[in-house]
Amino acid sequence: MRSSSEGSTELRTLLAATLTQKGVGPLAGQCSFIKASGERCKGTATGQHGLCWAHDPVNAEQRRKAASRGGRGKANREVATLKEEIKSVIADVRAGGLDRNDAAVMIQGYRALKDFIALERQVRETDDLAAEIEQLKREYDGAA
Repeated sequence: MRSSSEGSTELRTLLAATLTQKGVGPLAGQCSFIKASGERCKGTATGQHGLCWAHDPVNAEQRRKAASRGGRGKANREVATLKEEIKSVIADVRAGGLDRNDAAVMIQGYRALKDFIALERQVRETDDLAAEIEQLKREYDGAA
């Protein structure tokens, strides 16, 4: 079932394409897509439909794949943060500013956080693979 935002996006894309066909198309290469706010997209039209890359239906699959990769940097930042905090704990123990027993408990906590980051990554990869398999099934069924 299609969401109302998908329907309105398709409607705006259709409106932009219709305007282009009627000769009202992009002004000086401006994308003819009309945003939900009613404002015209300020992107540069690149395709034959007078739309920018972000609004051209030809690029829908590439946009979807790029969007699905959007949150991957978060885990990398979390790992880097944990690494820096662990280095800080080690330095504090060496300098005598932190008790070894307290540091051991802190390191156990960091290890648990690391395990959760790895689990999140595995779940995300599994979800991505499942989505790709479903897409391949639809393409295969459509070609058969």
